[in-house]
Amino acid sequence: MDGRRFPACLFCDLRRDLSVWWSEKHFAGGLEKTARGPFLTSFFPPLLLLLLGGVLFFARLGCPLLEPEEARYAEIPRQMLAEGRWLTPVLHGEDYYQKPPLLYWCIMVCYQIFGVHDWAARLVPATAGILVVLLTYGWARQTVGPRAALASGLILCLSARFLYLDGMVGMDSLLCLWVIGALACGHLALAPIGRHSRDRVGGFWWLSSALCCGLGIMTKGPVTAVLVLGPLMAWQYLERCPAVSLGRWFGYVGVALLVAGPWYVAGALHDPDATGTFFWLHNIVRYLAPFDHEKPSWFYLPGLLIGMLPWTFLLIPLVPYLTRRSPRWARRRPAGLGLFLLAFLWCLLFFSLSGCKRAGYILPALPALALVLGTFLARAFSWNTRTQAVWALTNGTTAVALILASYVMLPGYHSRFGLRAVVCPHVGLARDVAVVCYPRRWDSVSFYLGREVACFGSEELGQLIGRLHDSKTLLFVKNGNAFDDMLRALPQDLEFVPRGRQGPNVRVGMVQRICPKS
Repeated sequence: MDGRRFPACLFCDLRRDLSVWWSEKHFAGGLEKTARGPFLTSFFPPLLLLLLGGVLFFARLGCPLLEPEEARYAEIPRQMLAEGRWLTPVLHGEDYYQKPPLLYWCIMVCYQIFGVHDWAARLVPATAGILVVLLTYGWARQTVGPRAALASGLILCLSARFLYLDGMVGMDSLLCLWVIGALACGHLALAPIGRHSRDRVGGFWWLSSALCCGLGIMTKGPVTAVLVLGPLMAWQYLERCPAVSLGRWFGYVGVALLVAGPWYVAGALHDPDATGTFFWLHNIVRYLAPFDHEKPSWFYLPGLLIGMLPWTFLLIPLVPYLTRRSPRWARRRPAGLGLFLLAFLWCLLFFSLSGCKRAGYILPALPALALVLGTFLARAFSWNTRTQAVWALTNGTTAVALILASYVMLPGYHSRFGLRAVVCPHVGLARDVAVVCYPRRWDSVSFYLGREVACFGSEELGQLIGRLHDSKTLLFVKNGNAFDDMLRALPQDLEFVPRGRQGPNVRVGMVQRICPKS
């Protein structure tokens, strides 16, 4: 054999062996076409998921914003709208290039329609959460069948971890929507469904996947492409899908760049240093050499195991279901299950290897895990009367528990740690006096007051005292040592007079001159 051809042949043999092992020994069930049934039967599952998702996700609309993330991501679009700046995110008078602006734009639209309210900001993640549930259902229905689709949608919608994280005002809920959308559309483009119209259907889904990828890049940056392209390329390789030419991959990247590129180019022209900092500091450095939120590699596992209860117990029988090597069990594992598994494991591995870890980062892995578990339930068990009764009881009990938690426990948690009740009583007063935060800035103060506020750090206590001498000041100060230090530093002619409700972490009051006794 020609020595120059030996590596190529070895590579081809390895790919063939891997593909046989993957598609014939493990995921040989093939893709299922959706069976046509009565209209009401087909319409009921997505309607059930829509209603259940609405009850659960919209329960949080009236909750106060939590510090620091929710308040920051609600305040940035408020300031952008107040200053008429749609291109450049702004926070406290400075350009804020840490994240792209798609989330801010969505919230700004809600502000323009409904007014500047915390519930208007929450409409974006709440709607995104419901759409992710419906998208998960639709993806599974087209690839692994209607029963697995309903199981997957219910598992995701009734997962406390997903419900809590996706309801937060932040980038991760919107990013999850675009990542799952890109994966679903990419799967439908690559899978041999409707082979007689393959070019037309595949092209539509391929374009849709690229558009979702571009919107994800506009939401949180290049991490979207990493989460989407990794599983799709690996699945295409292992499943021996119809070859996707290099030109189509370039076209995919080109469409994504057409969606996201103009804003990045405009940002680079406006402030080249800030754009470079975004790519280097907040993507590369934050991943490889974290400067904040550094956690161990197993950080996400406890949250997944506890937050996915009661569905976590399905992981125990899932392992033998995935590892049994008989042809009968291989036919119970559809090809789509392989992509669901790749998407989940890749997202979990990617963020577990990252030095910087936050709970919401793992959000795109949860729909993929729900798809794995839903497919397992639909394919591994005989759905007799007893199985259906246990399934209905589990879903009903979980739904009741989550509804009670969403309408009773969660609002209480937000009320305790949010600052709305502390800040809102002073809206009228704040129009006429100076407002200052010490020793850190709480974005909830400026958001609920609807105005910019000054901030002094702990090392600026002397400057703060000088500022307090100039005019009557409404002061928000952190409870504990910071408050005690501030009181000790106050001169004898100034006093701190508490006003309204005091929070567990923040005290509020007027600092004013002491009136001499007559």
